[in-house]
Amino acid sequence: MDKEINNYMTPAEAAYRWGKNQETVKNKLKPSLNSELDQMIKRGLIKYYQKPNGQRKEWIVSVQAMEEWFGKSN
Repeated sequence: MDKEINNYMTPAEAAYRWGKNQETVKNKLKPSLNSELDQMIKRGLIKYYQKPNGQRKEWIVSVQAMEEWFGKSN
């Protein structure tokens, strides 16, 4: 049985699991390059955490988001 936690991953793991370059996945997490990013956050497919006054966002990506972007993993 597949564990629920395996449906969520870091961008680095997502890139590995889908056989994509990590920069390709990171580009999907940039509002300037992905107009549907806010909608995917609202749908609960991706999320980020940013420390107060922090510069960097830490992302969590769902399997569903990756499938919408790139199709099923290999």
